[in-house]
Amino acid sequence: MKKINKKTIGIIPKRIGMALAAVLVIIIAVFAYRYDQPGEVPAFYFQASPDWEKSVDSPDIQREHVFIQSGNIKLEGDLLIPQGGKEKKGAVIFITGSGDNVYQAYFGITQKYVQGVFLPRDVAVLYVNKRGMGESQGNWKHQDFQGSADDLYAAVQFLKEHETIDPDRIGIIGHSQGGYIVPITASQHEDVAFFISLVGPTVTVWEQMDDTNENVFRCQGYEGDELKEKVESLMKWARFEAKFGKAIPIGEVGFDVGIYYYDPRQALQTVKSPGLLVFAENDPMVPADKNLARYDEIFNGNPPENLQTVTISGVYHTFHLMNMCVTSNEEVLSAPLSDELVQVLQDWLTEQGY
Repeated sequence: MKKINKKTIGIIPKRIGMALAAVLVIIIAVFAYRYDQPGEVPAFYFQASPDWEKSVDSPDIQREHVFIQSGNIKLEGDLLIPQGGKEKKGAVIFITGSGDNVYQAYFGITQKYVQGVFLPRDVAVLYVNKRGMGESQGNWKHQDFQGSADDLYAAVQFLKEHETIDPDRIGIIGHSQGGYIVPITASQHEDVAFFISLVGPTVTVWEQMDDTNENVFRCQGYEGDELKEKVESLMKWARFEAKFGKAIPIGEVGFDVGIYYYDPRQALQTVKSPGLLVFAENDPMVPADKNLARYDEIFNGNPPENLQTVTISGVYHTFHLMNMCVTSNEEVLSAPLSDELVQVLQDWLTEQGY
Protein backbone atom coordinates (compact mmCIF):
# COMPACT_ATOMS: atom_id res chain seq x y z
CA MET A 1 0.00 0.00 0.00
CA LYS A 2 1.30 3.41 -1.07
CA LYS A 3 2.08 5.85 1.72
CA ILE A 4 0.29 9.22 1.70
CA ASN A 5 2.71 12.08 1.88
CA LYS A 6 1.75 14.30 4.84
CA LYS A 7 3.17 17.36 3.07
CA THR A 8 0.85 16.72 0.15
CA ILE A 9 -2.14 16.54 2.49
CA GLY A 10 -1.16 19.90 3.97
CA ILE A 11 -0.80 21.56 0.57
CA ILE A 12 -4.29 20.62 -0.66
CA PRO A 13 -6.27 22.77 1.83
CA LYS A 14 -3.90 25.68 1.20
CA ARG A 15 -4.49 25.48 -2.54
CA ILE A 16 -8.23 25.21 -2.04
CA GLY A 17 -8.10 28.24 0.25
CA MET A 18 -6.06 30.21 -2.29
CA ALA A 19 -8.50 29.27 -5.06
CA LEU A 20 -11.48 30.33 -2.99
CA ALA A 21 -9.75 33.59 -2.09
CA ALA A 22 -9.05 34.24 -5.79
CA VAL A 23 -12.69 33.59 -6.68
CA LEU A 24 -13.79 35.90 -3.87
CA VAL A 25 -11.46 38.66 -5.12
CA ILE A 26 -12.87 38.28 -8.65
CA ILE A 27 -16.46 38.46 -7.38
CA ILE A 28 -15.68 41.56 -5.31
CA ALA A 29 -13.89 43.15 -8.28
CA VAL A 30 -16.85 42.49 -10.60
CA PHE A 31 -19.28 43.83 -8.01
CA ALA A 32 -17.12 46.89 -7.38
CA TYR A 33 -16.85 47.60 -11.12
CA ARG A 34 -20.60 47.35 -11.64
CA TYR A 35 -21.38 49.37 -8.52
CA ASP A 36 -18.96 52.05 -9.61
CA GLN A 37 -20.58 52.64 -13.00
CA PRO A 38 -23.01 55.49 -13.70
CA GLY A 39 -26.51 54.12 -13.22
CA GLU A 40 -29.46 53.84 -15.52
CA VAL A 41 -31.93 56.71 -15.34
CA PRO A 42 -35.05 55.50 -13.45
CA ALA A 43 -38.04 55.10 -15.74
CA PHE A 44 -40.26 57.49 -13.80
CA TYR A 45 -38.04 60.43 -14.75
CA PHE A 46 -39.05 59.99 -18.36
CA GLN A 47 -42.72 60.27 -17.47
CA ALA A 48 -42.10 63.84 -16.39
CA SER A 49 -41.49 65.20 -19.87
CA PRO A 50 -42.63 62.85 -22.64
CA ASP A 51 -42.79 65.82 -25.00
CA TRP A 52 -39.09 66.76 -24.67
CA GLU A 53 -38.32 66.47 -28.38
CA LYS A 54 -41.47 68.37 -29.28
CA SER A 55 -40.58 71.18 -26.86
CA VAL A 56 -37.20 71.78 -28.49
CA ASP A 57 -38.24 71.14 -32.09
CA SER A 58 -39.73 74.50 -32.97
CA PRO A 59 -39.27 76.98 -35.83
CA ASP A 60 -38.72 79.63 -33.14
CA ILE A 61 -35.68 77.77 -31.75
CA GLN A 62 -32.33 76.94 -33.27
CA ARG A 63 -31.28 73.72 -31.59
CA GLU A 64 -27.66 72.57 -31.49
CA HIS A 65 -26.74 69.21 -30.00
CA VAL A 66 -23.25 69.87 -28.64
CA PHE A 67 -20.36 68.25 -26.80
CA ILE A 68 -18.41 70.35 -24.32
CA GLN A 69 -14.80 69.62 -23.50
CA SER A 70 -14.09 69.53 -19.76
CA GLY A 71 -10.65 68.23 -18.92
CA ASN A 72 -10.19 64.96 -20.77
CA ILE A 73 -13.88 64.15 -21.24
CA LYS A 74 -16.83 65.54 -23.23
CA LEU A 75 -20.22 66.46 -21.80
CA GLU A 76 -23.46 66.21 -23.76
CA GLY A 77 -25.49 69.37 -24.13
CA ASP A 78 -28.39 70.91 -26.01
CA LEU A 79 -28.14 74.59 -26.88
CA LEU A 80 -31.46 76.29 -27.65
CA ILE A 81 -31.13 79.68 -29.34
CA PRO A 82 -34.24 81.82 -29.88
CA GLN A 83 -34.65 82.93 -33.48
CA GLY A 84 -34.65 86.64 -34.26
CA GLY A 85 -33.96 89.24 -31.61
CA LYS A 86 -30.45 90.44 -30.80
CA GLU A 87 -27.45 89.32 -32.81
CA LYS A 88 -25.61 88.50 -29.57
CA LYS A 89 -27.81 86.91 -26.94
CA GLY A 90 -27.50 86.31 -23.24
CA ALA A 91 -27.55 82.69 -22.13
CA VAL A 92 -28.26 80.49 -19.13
CA ILE A 93 -26.90 77.02 -18.35
CA PHE A 94 -29.08 74.53 -16.45
CA ILE A 95 -27.74 71.61 -14.41
CA THR A 96 -29.76 68.88 -12.70
CA GLY A 97 -29.76 67.59 -9.13
CA SER A 98 -28.26 64.52 -7.47
CA GLY A 99 -28.08 60.96 -8.69
CA ASP A 100 -28.79 59.37 -12.04
CA ASN A 101 -30.82 61.76 -14.19
CA VAL A 102 -30.74 63.60 -17.50
CA TYR A 103 -31.95 67.04 -18.50
CA GLN A 104 -34.12 65.52 -21.25
CA ALA A 105 -36.45 64.20 -18.57
CA TYR A 106 -36.49 66.38 -15.51
CA PHE A 107 -39.90 66.60 -13.86
CA GLY A 108 -41.15 69.19 -16.39
CA ILE A 109 -39.09 71.82 -14.55
CA THR A 110 -36.99 72.61 -17.60
CA GLN A 111 -39.88 73.35 -19.93
CA LYS A 112 -41.77 75.62 -17.53
CA TYR A 113 -39.03 77.38 -15.58
CA VAL A 114 -36.11 77.39 -18.00
CA GLN A 115 -37.29 77.30 -21.61
CA GLY A 116 -40.60 78.97 -20.77
CA VAL A 117 -38.94 81.84 -18.92
CA PHE A 118 -35.65 82.49 -20.71
CA LEU A 119 -36.33 81.82 -24.41
CA PRO A 120 -39.12 84.43 -24.70
CA ARG A 121 -36.65 86.95 -23.21
CA ASP A 122 -34.26 86.27 -26.10
CA VAL A 123 -31.92 84.40 -23.76
CA ALA A 124 -30.42 81.14 -25.04
CA VAL A 125 -30.60 77.99 -22.92
CA LEU A 126 -27.87 75.38 -22.59
CA TYR A 127 -28.67 72.08 -20.90
CA VAL A 128 -25.72 69.93 -19.81
CA ASN A 129 -25.72 66.32 -18.64
CA LYS A 130 -23.39 65.35 -15.82
CA ARG A 131 -20.61 62.85 -16.37
CA GLY A 132 -21.81 59.40 -17.40
CA MET A 133 -25.40 60.50 -17.99
CA GLY A 134 -26.99 60.60 -21.44
CA GLU A 135 -24.15 60.84 -23.94
CA SER A 136 -21.71 62.48 -21.52
CA GLN A 137 -18.43 60.69 -20.97
CA GLY A 138 -16.91 59.91 -17.59
CA ASN A 139 -18.55 59.07 -14.27
CA TRP A 140 -20.18 61.55 -11.89
CA LYS A 141 -19.42 59.20 -8.99
CA HIS A 142 -15.73 59.98 -9.40
CA GLN A 143 -16.22 63.69 -8.69
CA ASP A 144 -16.86 65.97 -5.76
CA PHE A 145 -18.71 69.30 -5.87
CA GLN A 146 -15.60 71.13 -7.03
CA GLY A 147 -15.34 68.80 -10.01
CA SER A 148 -18.98 69.46 -10.90
CA ALA A 149 -18.39 73.21 -10.55
CA ASP A 150 -15.42 72.93 -12.91
CA ASP A 151 -17.57 71.07 -15.46
CA LEU A 152 -20.17 73.82 -15.22
CA TYR A 153 -17.56 76.50 -15.85
CA ALA A 154 -16.35 74.53 -18.88
CA ALA A 155 -19.88 75.02 -20.25
CA VAL A 156 -19.60 78.77 -19.54
CA GLN A 157 -16.34 78.88 -21.48
CA PHE A 158 -17.95 76.93 -24.32
CA LEU A 159 -20.69 79.54 -24.62
CA LYS A 160 -18.18 82.39 -24.51
CA GLU A 161 -16.75 81.10 -27.78
CA HIS A 162 -20.13 80.72 -29.48
CA GLU A 163 -20.76 83.26 -32.22
CA THR A 164 -24.33 84.08 -31.17
CA ILE A 165 -23.75 84.40 -27.40
CA ASP A 166 -22.82 87.58 -25.54
CA PRO A 167 -19.85 86.44 -23.39
CA ASP A 168 -20.68 89.01 -20.70
CA ARG A 169 -24.25 87.81 -20.15
CA ILE A 170 -23.98 84.12 -19.27
CA GLY A 171 -25.75 82.92 -16.13
CA ILE A 172 -26.18 79.53 -14.46
CA ILE A 173 -29.11 77.78 -12.79
CA GLY A 174 -29.19 74.53 -10.79
CA HIS A 175 -31.87 72.50 -9.07
CA SER A 176 -31.49 70.71 -5.69
CA GLN A 177 -27.89 69.46 -5.50
CA GLY A 178 -27.28 71.58 -8.58
CA GLY A 179 -28.12 74.48 -6.26
CA TYR A 180 -25.03 73.60 -4.23
CA ILE A 181 -22.92 73.76 -7.40
CA VAL A 182 -23.94 77.07 -8.99
CA PRO A 183 -22.74 79.32 -6.12
CA ILE A 184 -19.38 77.53 -6.15
CA THR A 185 -18.89 78.24 -9.85
CA ALA A 186 -20.14 81.82 -9.55
CA SER A 187 -17.96 82.54 -6.50
CA GLN A 188 -14.83 81.32 -8.27
CA HIS A 189 -15.47 83.03 -11.61
CA GLU A 190 -16.62 86.64 -11.61
CA ASP A 191 -17.43 86.44 -15.33
CA VAL A 192 -20.55 84.41 -14.44
CA ALA A 193 -23.25 87.04 -14.88
CA PHE A 194 -25.76 85.59 -12.39
CA PHE A 195 -26.83 82.39 -10.67
CA ILE A 196 -30.17 80.93 -9.62
CA SER A 197 -30.37 78.20 -7.00
CA LEU A 198 -33.66 76.28 -7.09
CA VAL A 199 -34.02 74.60 -3.66
CA GLY A 200 -30.26 74.46 -3.27
CA PRO A 201 -29.41 74.00 0.45
CA THR A 202 -27.58 76.54 2.58
CA VAL A 203 -26.88 73.93 5.27
CA THR A 204 -24.16 71.27 5.06
CA VAL A 205 -24.83 68.08 3.10
CA TRP A 206 -24.85 66.14 6.37
CA GLU A 207 -27.50 68.43 7.85
CA GLN A 208 -29.53 68.23 4.67
CA MET A 209 -29.54 64.42 4.90
CA ASP A 210 -30.65 64.64 8.53
CA ASP A 211 -33.51 67.00 7.61
CA THR A 212 -34.65 64.69 4.80
CA ASN A 213 -34.66 61.61 7.02
CA GLU A 214 -36.53 63.44 9.79
CA ASN A 215 -39.25 64.64 7.43
CA VAL A 216 -39.63 61.27 5.73
CA PHE A 217 -40.17 59.53 9.08
CA ARG A 218 -42.46 62.30 10.30
CA CYS A 219 -44.61 61.76 7.21
CA GLN A 220 -44.76 58.07 8.17
CA GLY A 221 -46.31 59.04 11.51
CA TYR A 222 -43.28 58.93 13.82
CA GLU A 223 -42.86 61.64 16.44
CA GLY A 224 -41.03 62.41 19.68
CA ASP A 225 -38.37 59.99 20.91
CA GLU A 226 -39.40 57.37 18.38
CA LEU A 227 -38.77 59.84 15.57
CA LYS A 228 -35.33 60.73 16.98
CA GLU A 229 -34.41 57.04 17.24
CA LYS A 230 -35.41 56.34 13.63
CA VAL A 231 -33.40 59.29 12.34
CA GLU A 232 -30.35 58.47 14.46
CA SER A 233 -30.44 54.87 13.27
CA LEU A 234 -30.22 55.99 9.65
CA MET A 235 -27.53 58.54 10.38
CA LYS A 236 -25.46 55.86 12.14
CA TRP A 237 -25.62 53.85 8.93
CA ALA A 238 -24.59 56.96 6.97
CA ARG A 239 -21.57 57.40 9.26
CA PHE A 240 -20.60 53.76 8.68
CA GLU A 241 -21.05 54.26 4.93
CA ALA A 242 -18.78 57.32 5.13
CA LYS A 243 -16.04 55.27 6.80
CA PHE A 244 -16.45 52.51 4.22
CA GLY A 245 -16.37 55.00 1.36
CA LYS A 246 -13.21 56.58 2.71
CA ALA A 247 -11.50 53.19 2.83
CA ILE A 248 -12.94 51.90 -0.46
CA PRO A 249 -14.04 54.92 -2.55
CA ILE A 250 -16.27 53.22 -5.11
CA GLY A 251 -19.74 54.00 -6.39
CA GLU A 252 -22.03 56.36 -4.58
CA VAL A 253 -20.43 55.70 -1.20
CA GLY A 254 -17.18 56.97 -2.64
CA PHE A 255 -18.96 60.02 -4.01
CA ASP A 256 -20.88 60.64 -0.80
CA VAL A 257 -17.82 60.63 1.43
CA GLY A 258 -16.40 63.41 -0.74
CA ILE A 259 -19.41 65.67 -0.20
CA TYR A 260 -20.89 64.80 3.23
CA TYR A 261 -19.20 67.67 5.03
CA TYR A 262 -19.48 70.28 2.29
CA ASP A 263 -20.62 73.65 3.64
CA PRO A 264 -21.86 76.32 1.18
CA ARG A 265 -20.95 79.12 3.60
CA GLN A 266 -17.75 80.20 1.84
CA ALA A 267 -19.26 80.17 -1.64
CA LEU A 268 -22.24 82.29 -0.51
CA GLN A 269 -20.06 84.72 1.43
CA THR A 270 -17.63 85.31 -1.43
CA VAL A 271 -19.85 85.30 -4.54
CA LYS A 272 -20.14 88.73 -6.16
CA SER A 273 -22.57 87.95 -8.99
CA PRO A 274 -26.30 88.60 -8.54
CA GLY A 275 -27.93 85.48 -7.13
CA LEU A 276 -31.46 84.27 -6.44
CA LEU A 277 -32.02 81.48 -3.92
CA VAL A 278 -35.47 79.91 -4.27
CA PHE A 279 -37.01 77.65 -1.62
CA ALA A 280 -40.21 75.60 -1.53
CA GLU A 281 -42.69 75.86 1.35
CA ASN A 282 -43.47 72.11 1.52
CA ASP A 283 -39.98 70.80 0.82
CA PRO A 284 -39.04 67.76 2.96
CA MET A 285 -35.48 67.64 1.60
CA VAL A 286 -34.49 71.31 1.82
CA PRO A 287 -36.86 72.77 4.46
CA ALA A 288 -37.35 76.45 3.72
CA ASP A 289 -37.39 77.58 7.36
CA LYS A 290 -34.15 75.81 8.34
CA ASN A 291 -32.28 76.87 5.22
CA LEU A 292 -33.42 80.48 5.50
CA ALA A 293 -32.34 80.48 9.16
CA ARG A 294 -28.90 79.16 8.10
CA TYR A 295 -28.72 81.81 5.38
CA ASP A 296 -29.44 84.47 7.99
CA GLU A 297 -26.76 82.99 10.28
CA ILE A 298 -24.16 82.92 7.49
CA PHE A 299 -24.52 86.68 7.04
CA ASN A 300 -25.20 87.55 10.69
CA GLY A 301 -28.61 88.88 9.74
CA ASN A 302 -27.17 91.28 7.16
CA PRO A 303 -27.10 89.55 3.73
CA PRO A 304 -25.40 91.30 0.79
CA GLU A 305 -27.42 93.26 -1.74
CA ASN A 306 -26.41 90.98 -4.62
CA LEU A 307 -28.29 88.02 -3.13
CA GLN A 308 -32.04 87.56 -2.76
CA THR A 309 -34.15 84.76 -1.29
CA VAL A 310 -37.76 83.79 -1.88
CA THR A 311 -40.03 80.95 -0.77
CA ILE A 312 -42.66 79.62 -3.18
CA SER A 313 -45.90 78.83 -1.40
CA GLY A 314 -47.60 75.43 -1.35
CA VAL A 315 -44.99 73.54 -3.36
CA TYR A 316 -42.88 70.40 -3.00
CA HIS A 317 -39.15 70.04 -3.75
CA THR A 318 -39.89 69.90 -7.49
CA PHE A 319 -42.22 72.95 -7.37
CA HIS A 320 -45.30 70.83 -7.89
CA LEU A 321 -48.29 72.08 -5.90
CA MET A 322 -48.61 69.51 -3.13
CA ASN A 323 -47.85 68.92 0.54
CA MET A 324 -44.65 67.57 2.06
CA CYS A 325 -45.75 63.96 2.50
CA VAL A 326 -45.54 62.23 -0.87
CA THR A 327 -46.56 58.61 -1.36
CA SER A 328 -45.15 58.04 -4.85
CA ASN A 329 -43.24 59.69 -7.68
CA GLU A 330 -46.34 59.36 -9.82
CA GLU A 331 -48.21 61.54 -7.32
CA VAL A 332 -45.58 64.25 -7.75
CA LEU A 333 -45.61 64.13 -11.52
CA SER A 334 -49.41 64.28 -11.75
CA ALA A 335 -49.59 67.50 -9.68
CA PRO A 336 -49.50 70.91 -11.41
CA LEU A 337 -46.37 73.02 -11.34
CA SER A 338 -46.40 76.41 -9.62
CA ASP A 339 -47.10 79.55 -11.64
CA GLU A 340 -45.79 81.68 -8.77
CA LEU A 341 -42.22 80.64 -9.50
CA VAL A 342 -42.59 81.74 -13.11
CA GLN A 343 -43.53 85.24 -11.97
CA VAL A 344 -40.72 85.34 -9.39
CA LEU A 345 -38.17 84.46 -12.05
CA GLN A 346 -39.63 86.96 -14.52
CA ASP A 347 -39.52 89.79 -11.99
CA TRP A 348 -35.97 89.02 -10.86
CA LEU A 349 -34.65 88.76 -14.41
CA THR A 350 -36.24 92.11 -15.24
CA GLU A 351 -34.40 93.63 -12.27
CA GLN A 352 -31.15 92.19 -13.64
CA GLY A 353 -31.76 93.67 -17.08
CA TYR A 354 -32.68 90.49 -18.97
